[in-house]
Amino acid sequence: MLILLEKALLVACGTAVAVLSGFDSLSLIGLLVAVSLSCLSEWLMSRRTPPVLAAVPSCLFLAAALLMPRWCAFLPAVAYDAPRLPAMLHDARADRLVRCLPFVPIVVAFVRASVATDRTIMMLTGLLAVIGMMLGRSRETVTRLRRSLRHTQDLARDSGRVNCRRMADVAEERTQSIRTATLNERTRIARDIHDNVGHLLTRAIMQSQAGKAVADATNDPVAAQGFDALNGTLNEAMTMVRRSVHDLEDDGTDFAAQIEDAAHTFGDASPGFTVTLSNEIKDAPAPVTRCFATVIRESLSNVARHSDARSASVTLRDFPALWQLVVQDPGPAKPATDASHAAGSADAESLRGMGLADIERRVRTLGGTSSCGPYGGGWRVFVTIPKRQWTYHDRGGRS
Repeated sequence: MLILLEKALLVACGTAVAVLSGFDSLSLIGLLVAVSLSCLSEWLMSRRTPPVLAAVPSCLFLAAALLMPRWCAFLPAVAYDAPRLPAMLHDARADRLVRCLPFVPIVVAFVRASVATDRTIMMLTGLLAVIGMMLGRSRETVTRLRRSLRHTQDLARDSGRVNCRRMADVAEERTQSIRTATLNERTRIARDIHDNVGHLLTRAIMQSQAGKAVADATNDPVAAQGFDALNGTLNEAMTMVRRSVHDLEDDGTDFAAQIEDAAHTFGDASPGFTVTLSNEIKDAPAPVTRCFATVIRESLSNVARHSDARSASVTLRDFPALWQLVVQDPGPAKPATDASHAAGSADAESLRGMGLADIERRVRTLGGTSSCGPYGGGWRVFVTIPKRQWTYHDRGGRS
């Protein structure tokens, strides 16, 4: 908008100069041509056309002004466009000289003028051209600075987004590190209590039982009663210690880490064996965690021993009333080729049966159900454990 206003002002000043020199039909045609070519030049610059093409309208008007000196009065608009044109030459000095071409028709008309009035008009036209060029250069500078400001703002926004993502990643890593350290510390404390206090209490219980046996052998009922009371107190203390150790161990159990370890650090699989894990369970009680980890290890071990499959999938789902585990391989099963292989296969099936029985026993202990058998050409282990018997609290006290 400011560009149009400045151009309109320069055209108006040029028209006033043309009126002073005698405005006629030729001057009117020059005014219309100057306005048309200036609009065309503005459109070409807005379309980001090649520099030479954008300069064509201005060059046409300069050539016309050389032939018709009356049209020099409208050269300030052309001078306004000259600094705003894209760079046309690789040499900066030569490019600046090319941008001064709007003054050539004015100088030529000044030299040809034989009347002092015409020379004065040409000098006034040259002054307007200088003002137009200064305004055009100022406008180009403002446009370039605005473009640079927008580019800087875009870079700042991008940098801000990158920094926010990095800060979020750092915060997540710090939270995960704190959680891991807390879990490791709880596990260490539970192990220390179990190894130190538990052993001391066990030795004290054995000593109290031995003292009671001696008192019974020597027919000392008072000592026997005292040792019996002491044994009961020590057993109660041992029960409390075990409960505290189990609570600490449960709090120190990271479900995701245990399942990840069971699925991806399986060591009995043959080279090239891959495991795909999909875990939708964020947290579960420690007994459920240990059960699922054991089932995954046993199932993958069976796949490696009894199947030619090169991959297996482990899927855990969290439903409102139950947890679900599915371990599946695409098969096929390893064939038995002769009698020795058949005997070995019988032993393998016996071992496999023991493994499946162990899976069923562990799941049944937690009130769940398991189903193991052929599925889609391979083998599938399907385990569900209900949530109704588990009540555990998070750190905020929510159940």
